[in-house]
Amino acid sequence: MAVDPLRKAHADGQRLREAIDTEYRAARRDASWGRAEPQIVERWRAAVRAWTLAVEAALGPAAAAGFRGAPPATETPAGESAAWVELRNALAGKVAAVATLLAERGSGGPGAGGASPPSPFRKR
Repeated sequence: MAVDPLRKAHADGQRLREAIDTEYRAARRDASWGRAEPQIVERWRAAVRAWTLAVEAALGPAAAAGFRGAPPATETPAGESAAWVELRNALAGKVAAVATLLAERGSGGPGAGGASPPSPFRKR
């Protein structure tokens, strides 16, 4: 069975968000965040850009414009790095936008792709 590219992009975005959080927490725990912050942030920004391009390709040109304009989340934890908060909120906003598009598609909204074909492996 083919995997829906938008569902795959959503799952990839969630994994990316978890990986960013995990590395940030590990760097703070090891007290290496301050020294390595520019390299870590730039590496994750590149990963988020690559993920964004994959999502835009999965959406097509019409829906990609709405995805690009997705507002970032507004979570601002106290005492956290401004670069990490900005990166994490930008990704959270994009993941939420993909989740909204998936929900609309599932409920028959504007992005509905119709019912999936029956599985050839299912008993009739």
